[in-house]
Amino acid sequence: MPKNASPQRFDAERAAAYDDRIRRLAPGYDLLQSTVASVLAARLPDDAHLLVVGAGTGAEIVTMGRNVSRWQFTAVDPSPDMLDRCRSRVAEAGLAPRVEYVCDRIEDASFPRRFDAATSLFVAHFIDGDAAKQRYFHALAEWLRPDAPLVWADLYRPTSDEAYRALWAAWREQTGARMEADAAARAFERIDEGISFVRPATLHQIVADAGLTPPVPLYQHLLWGAWMSTAA
Repeated sequence: MPKNASPQRFDAERAAAYDDRIRRLAPGYDLLQSTVASVLAARLPDDAHLLVVGAGTGAEIVTMGRNVSRWQFTAVDPSPDMLDRCRSRVAEAGLAPRVEYVCDRIEDASFPRRFDAATSLFVAHFIDGDAAKQRYFHALAEWLRPDAPLVWADLYRPTSDEAYRALWAAWREQTGARMEADAAARAFERIDEGISFVRPATLHQIVADAGLTPPVPLYQHLLWGAWMSTAA
């Protein structure tokens, strides 16, 4: 959702359109999902319980659930319509008995357990301001067991403004081949207004302040990136 927006901004119409739209804007989306699943499968036991924050339409739960047949998941999202889509998708994949649902912000949620790992894909870049992002990562970290991994993905801003402008232009060029010109223009206007890009040094500080180890890069495609840290 755009920064400072309420969860209801992801209403039924936007939730239904999300899967198609994200693949047009992030062409490596499915590769990212499989990369996250593989990275976590290499670290976690077969009976792990994962916290999935910003569960959205359930893509990462389905990918990870198919990858490891005994993993359990707690799906958290503040949008009821997104969670409805997630439930339907999870049920269609035959994974319903392995998933619990919490409709809330992670900063306000409470759970009966700590988790063996957590994921946060395309969530933090909607949060405006370093202090708010730090609260978000702190809330994630406090629900992790010691040494549990956190994997997240977001849009980020390179240290160099020149690099940022070049990658932004390349991203627009690539997206233009997948969307009508007017739709692409509107999408990038919303991104420019609604995404809070973070530079690498700021990201490292936010993660450190939340009690997590320095982030390890896992994936990059233009301005999309993914990282892993570990809880203290």
